[in-house]
Amino acid sequence: MDPRLRVDVGIVTWNTRDLTVKAIRRLVDGEPTCDLRILVHDNASNDGTPEAIRAEVPQAMVEVAGANLGFARGMNRLIARSDAPWFLALNSDAWPDPGAVATMVRAAQEHPNIGAVAPRIERPEGGLEHSTFPFPSARVALLTMARGYSQRFGRTARRRLLVGAWDHDKPTTVDWAVGAALLMPRAVIDRVGGFDERFFMYAEDLDWCWRATRAGHPVWFEPKAVIRHVGGASAAQSYGDRAPIAYMRNTYRFYRRAHGAIATAAYRAANLIGSSRLLASHLIRRDHRQARYWAIQVRANLTSSRGADGPPPR
Repeated sequence: MDPRLRVDVGIVTWNTRDLTVKAIRRLVDGEPTCDLRILVHDNASNDGTPEAIRAEVPQAMVEVAGANLGFARGMNRLIARSDAPWFLALNSDAWPDPGAVATMVRAAQEHPNIGAVAPRIERPEGGLEHSTFPFPSARVALLTMARGYSQRFGRTARRRLLVGAWDHDKPTTVDWAVGAALLMPRAVIDRVGGFDERFFMYAEDLDWCWRATRAGHPVWFEPKAVIRHVGGASAAQSYGDRAPIAYMRNTYRFYRRAHGAIATAAYRAANLIGSSRLLASHLIRRDHRQARYWAIQVRANLTSSRGADGPPPR
């Protein structure tokens, strides 16, 4: 087996026993050309997740924390245990199509300056998950909230990787990609560092991609590598309907650190204008499902970015 294809796969788990066992089993069975080592950090699950993994996937190396440390801190524990030239951060509810990990490694080898390789992420049944984005800004927020932006601003919307305009069909550099699956060269991790542990959950992937890009290591998107992702398996238990609030709180926290208070106020205002307009539009049309969605978005954009991040209320 090619030693250049030695990959440590880091998986943080919390109360997703059956789904995670199936996902890891598919990972192990679907990558015969890669030398994979499965590293698992369990955040004090109470549903038997670590025991089930040890029983069903004995080659996985499971570490159990005494408390829920969050995603970023748990992933950093895995990075500290890793010694392979490649580290794949993989969600506990995600698994690669056969050969996808090797495809990601080869893409990284072909682009030696990249900071990470992001795969095409699809739902288990095959639908696309929009997983690559522009770095947030007031301009991007206003463009995203414009009615029919994918038609009115076609080329700009595609270049900006906006939902509905960018089909994740071509290899290219992207600003940032969701952390459901990110292959990172060890040398880049050593230079950039791991995930920011001040983010308990959400925005740690955005922050890492921002730091890597600023250090001269952009993110590469490789559509030939497909990862299947259920999505929200742990987050739904933790946050429920509060997930958008937690997400935007951390996004504003990141933005304030990166750009300062004045720019953050402008970014928040753009999000509020857009989400409020869309809420009003759906209320007028009596589209209650969409109105509820945008009401949650308005509330999320009013949340404070101050204060320490931590576990969700139980």
